[in-house]
Amino acid sequence: MKQILILLATILLAVSCKNSPSAYDVHEVDCVNKSEETINGVPVGVELPLDIRDIAVCDSFLVVMCHDDEARMSVYSSDWNYLGRFCFIGRAGNEFLHDPSMVSGQILRGKDGHALIPLIDGLECVRVVDLPRSLEAGRTIISNESRYKPYKEAVIEEEFGTVTARNDIKFVFIDNDIRHQFEWCRPMLMNGTVRIDPYYAVMNDTTVVRSVSTLSLFDEEQFKFIHGDLFKHPSRNLVIFPLNYIDYIFMIDVDNDRISAIHQQGSLSFDDQLPRVDFTKTHFGGAVCTESYFMVLYYAGDINKGASESKDVKPELMIFDWDGNFIRSVILDTMMYRIAFDERTRILYGVDRENDHIVRFDLSKILAQ
Repeated sequence: MKQILILLATILLAVSCKNSPSAYDVHEVDCVNKSEETINGVPVGVELPLDIRDIAVCDSFLVVMCHDDEARMSVYSSDWNYLGRFCFIGRAGNEFLHDPSMVSGQILRGKDGHALIPLIDGLECVRVVDLPRSLEAGRTIISNESRYKPYKEAVIEEEFGTVTARNDIKFVFIDNDIRHQFEWCRPMLMNGTVRIDPYYAVMNDTTVVRSVSTLSLFDEEQFKFIHGDLFKHPSRNLVIFPLNYIDYIFMIDVDNDRISAIHQQGSLSFDDQLPRVDFTKTHFGGAVCTESYFMVLYYAGDINKGASESKDVKPELMIFDWDGNFIRSVILDTMMYRIAFDERTRILYGVDRENDHIVRFDLSKILAQ
């Protein structure tokens, strides 16, 4: 009987370890300072809305999110002919209560093949704009809505009363479905106490399908470096997580619940004694994903050592395949954080916030090599 209990305990321990991973595979690559070519960007040359926030390529359309006085989305053809404004602020059924924002430039597909653009409405819900129908009707067409809220709340008792704090969550949609989400939650620490434990999870709107604690993956000092955005493969449930303040790109296979990492060989790693996070020096930033590869911006290379202001930074555009192998990189001559890619024309677009315009980079020769 005692042996049976020991065996059961061993099995339970093995199962619990599988559900709470204690390690991840690290793929060491040499990708920093490998750019041998600089590509000069060309402004698109048309009058654009002020205060551009984001951009996405969707079929033959270019979608620009901005802080226009009324509409928050402007749409153009691939040759930058103006097609219309959408996503107005208001209380009508097809309007937004708050400034809508994209989910890492993600585009979904309807059953009719229509391009669907999910937009976060002030952290209160996600609303989906049917782009072809909106263009045809000349007004914003909302095709679907999700009550998913990308944050978690902690109720904290203080001396002066109760405080409700929010912890923002990074998330993307999976299964080409607005009601299915993969989310990553960092720990919330207040007054030295963990108020919200860190985890990643698969969600069905407000229902947790699968949740995994990341306390076994990172310690308190390492969590300070876990900053960045999530970006998803166009059709598969593969997610990348480029970190802002250290040379790691995490790769998450959602369906198989597997995490791996790309790391620049020889650079600071989570196995080292970590210094304080330098929030003034960004490593990885925005990314775009295609079926065969993904591209991510990198800012901490030697070329930027003498840059005294952010506008002087020249990002490297690094290209990796979905096995985590480094393919090549180029230097872009314009500082930007948000990018979009037209796979048909092989044009990369970036938001130049310093000059409040959009710059295009022709990658056709680079990608042909």
